[in-house]
Amino acid sequence: MEGVLETPKSFADARRTNEADLVAAARGGDRAAFGELVAPELAKALGAARILSRSGSDASDAVQDALLSAWRGLDGLRDPQAFPAWFRRHVVRAAIRIGKRPHVVQLDLAGAVAPDDLDRSVERRQLGRAFDRLDDKDRLILTLHHFWDLPIAETASLLSIPEGTVKSRVHHAMTRLRAAYDAEDRR
Repeated sequence: MEGVLETPKSFADARRTNEADLVAAARGGDRAAFGELVAPELAKALGAARILSRSGSDASDAVQDALLSAWRGLDGLRDPQAFPAWFRRHVVRAAIRIGKRPHVVQLDLAGAVAPDDLDRSVERRQLGRAFDRLDDKDRLILTLHHFWDLPIAETASLLSIPEGTVKSRVHHAMTRLRAAYDAEDRR
């Protein structure tokens, strides 16, 4: 359609077209830009923090700590395109730190389990108990690789270890998880 002018985007819309612009805006104090940066990461961050800290309330605390740490540390982010990986590092560190403190056992008072869901519920609890038997390193590597679906290279970068070490640790952690699951099955 020649001769027809498009309606220009507002300056705010135009500056948020990519992560570099969002990081720059957030560094300038724009909380909405920071919100746009972290929004796609929050659900997985909370899930990973829950796995690593073993508690829903501790996971919420860890994500809050990670958000605050990331907000305060934005000037230290060298590559704005790497924001998602950089933020995940904040989440992992916060979850590990909070997971080391004593935590309260939480009861699920949401209601009874439907008969059809009973088998899945039992398997999920059995897997959870098996996962809890693993050491912190095994839980971390499995969370990053399988829950967060991080590629080997990104997992290696996040943990500052070689890619071959990640592959080996994932393999051995899965072997230990299977053994722990089988032990739970025999209980």
